[in-house]
Amino acid sequence: MNYQKVYEDIIKKAKTKNRIRLNKINLDWVYYENHHIIPKCLKGLDEKINLVLLTAKEHYVCHKLLTYVYPRNRKIALAFHRMTFDKRGKHNISSRD
Repeated sequence: MNYQKVYEDIIKKAKTKNRIRLNKINLDWVYYENHHIIPKCLKGLDEKINLVLLTAKEHYVCHKLLTYVYPRNRKIALAFHRMTFDKRGKHNISSRD
């Protein structure tokens, strides 16, 4: 499987939807998380062009995909680990990715 292509497809789909953050009181409110397209540990910047709004599920899947794309990068692995486990080491994900 081409993990890089799957990652790029998720990012492309999210960007084409022109997502915006709304207040919770808005009827069209959806929870989104900021994601660095090029991870900061790979010299990605905190600029608008390098950020995309993802759903929580998309964000988790993207971080998992990045661990496959960059298998030897400890910082990427740590970011995924922090999303998966809490501070006590308890597994937070309750369903399949």
